[in-house]
Amino acid sequence: MKKLGLADWASLAEVVGAAAVVVSLIYVGVQVRDNTEAVRAANRQEMVGRAHYATISVATTPELAESLAKSVNNQELSKAEQEQYGFFVRAMLYDVQESFLLHKEKRLDEGYWMTRDAVFKAYMQQKFAREIYIRDKSLGLLHRDFALWADTVLEDLP
Repeated sequence: MKKLGLADWASLAEVVGAAAVVVSLIYVGVQVRDNTEAVRAANRQEMVGRAHYATISVATTPELAESLAKSVNNQELSKAEQEQYGFFVRAMLYDVQESFLLHKEKRLDEGYWMTRDAVFKAYMQQKFAREIYIRDKSLGLLHRDFALWADTVLEDLP
């Protein structure tokens, strides 16, 4: 049996080192994937919490429920109803905007994003909600990319 020389040991160490680097990269890749999934789950849970809170707000506040019903039927809202419902619509806008940005950054999964997309489209069927969107956009309160997306969506709505 031949004794290994220094060059042989160096070559062997190089192979072992390269294998260790490959294993380390695989490990880091798995950790990044797991972390990405955890971030998506946390973001999804946050969005679900917001949607739950909004739903409970309407369900437990008769005035807000009445304002929503009037707006859905394109009935005139009193000044107080406009203010109250306006804040509700803004909350929805900012929630959908945040979901849009998280989805764009690949931190929110497609399935949940589609629910936010549907919420936006449903609310924007209402004249009053569109007016609020247009006002907030004109004041620069909405992210540019979100506003570009929303404008495209609004073009396709009746």
